[in-house]
Amino acid sequence: MNKEYSDTELLDFLQSLNDRQRYTGKVILRESSTGRGWRLHETSSGGNVFSVRQAITNFMEKEDETEKE
Repeated sequence: MNKEYSDTELLDFLQSLNDRQRYTGKVILRESSTGRGWRLHETSSGGNVFSVRQAITNFMEKEDETEKE
């Protein structure tokens, strides 16, 4: 039986993975370069942040701006 995790637990888990800093310790949520969906990943690309939650927030705000145009 699979445990039901809260959204907080899920985000905390992603943050703990990022905190290991296996590469940069910075993440970004963005559209994939191939146009096949979106990606949340550790990266050295511009726009990256240390917080998984902030990466999601930044993407949401960008999407809101795009919808208003």
